[in-house]
Amino acid sequence: MVFITEDLIRKKAEHNEGLIFSLEELSLHQCDVEKIEHIDKWCRDLKILYLQSNLIDKMENLGKLKQLEYINLALNNITRVENMEKCENLKKLDLTVNFIAEITSLESLRVNAMLEELYLVGNPCVKYEGYREYVVATLPQVQRLDGTDVTLTERLDAVQNYEVAKRNVVREQEKYFENERKKREGTGGRWYTDIGSETQSATIEEIKPEEEMTDQEIKEANQKYWHTPVENTPETRKEIHRKLEQEKIATEKKRQGTRTNEVPKRQTVLEREGKRLNLNQAKWPFRLDDTSDVNSIELEIGVPKYLTTTAIDVDVQPTYVKVVAEGRTFQMVLQAEICPDKASCQRSQMTGSLLLTLPTSRQQITTKAKPSKESFREENTKFVEKTTFLEVNENVKPSADFANIVTDNETKRNAQMPSTIRKKVEEKAVSAGFEDDDDVPPLM
Repeated sequence: MVFITEDLIRKKAEHNEGLIFSLEELSLHQCDVEKIEHIDKWCRDLKILYLQSNLIDKMENLGKLKQLEYINLALNNITRVENMEKCENLKKLDLTVNFIAEITSLESLRVNAMLEELYLVGNPCVKYEGYREYVVATLPQVQRLDGTDVTLTERLDAVQNYEVAKRNVVREQEKYFENERKKREGTGGRWYTDIGSETQSATIEEIKPEEEMTDQEIKEANQKYWHTPVENTPETRKEIHRKLEQEKIATEKKRQGTRTNEVPKRQTVLEREGKRLNLNQAKWPFRLDDTSDVNSIELEIGVPKYLTTTAIDVDVQPTYVKVVAEGRTFQMVLQAEICPDKASCQRSQMTGSLLLTLPTSRQQITTKAKPSKESFREENTKFVEKTTFLEVNENVKPSADFANIVTDNETKRNAQMPSTIRKKVEEKAVSAGFEDDDDVPPLM
């Protein structure tokens, strides 16, 4: 028997970060639950609840779920509809393939004014004469019954024939319970299916205990069990469930026995013959840089981005580094000895990768090499050749006239010219009739 526990609900609430007080949707289908409990206390804001494919016998402990809009109880062992009156916002109720024979128990849903969809396919009450007319007239708020919309004409006819439909379903209901009572009396108060199962199990045990049976004999016995026709009842479902659990346990024991007989392999995961090994179980990408800085080693490991930092364990030793996350180990042996107390570890907020900075134990002093005299002279010579100096002609008085400024190269060229070329230009003869006026400035 599986109980609804807080750990089970938290496990199913992973989409809500494990928070159950604010949970709005909960799925507990196929969990072998036999009783509804605790949900109305821990999940008050629940709107959608999936409980199909379980072993639930009774609809209970749901009254405090005021916000509940949809509940799925298909494929369970429910025999009557009850305890849903306080679910004020209930819009959809799925009771497909149960054992609801007491059709008059549907009258308890009249107070659920918001109820729009109801599914009862696969229940004994569906076979009653006047079933649909009775449900449509009893629950006027239901707009869709068993996947079919309720039309206005159908509702008017159902209301008019309500008394006849009710008498028919009540008669069918009594007939059903009478037949079930006779079945029980005819089998000594036990279900026919239970006796068949017990007889079948006893027959198997009389032949040989299951522990002493071969695999072929067990296989044949299981085939006989599953091919024997039985009536569909709540007890049958529970018996089938117990049978499945027994087969599961037997298979698991067989596997464990096989593992026990196997010769255990020598564990050489982290070290072999006293020497540490390189290991990357998770196959994380990594980068090792031991050349950029002679006094330090950088190791970058690409752990998953969304893995919480608290789940990562980093162990730095003088000769190796080990990182453990999600039960998987990354280990790298270092070529140089490092100082663990001076090491640092950072994690990127963008990629989630780890960056380990590992200072080496032997620190080397590094200086920049001084340039030689020959290289210094060559650099200065190149600099002088590329540089152009400006000089002022000494024959002209200093003035702000930049026309008197000549380059050094031009001065050198003038010095190399012949003396005949360097003579001053002779002044032109003054023309006749020229008068020199002192007020007019001379032409340059």
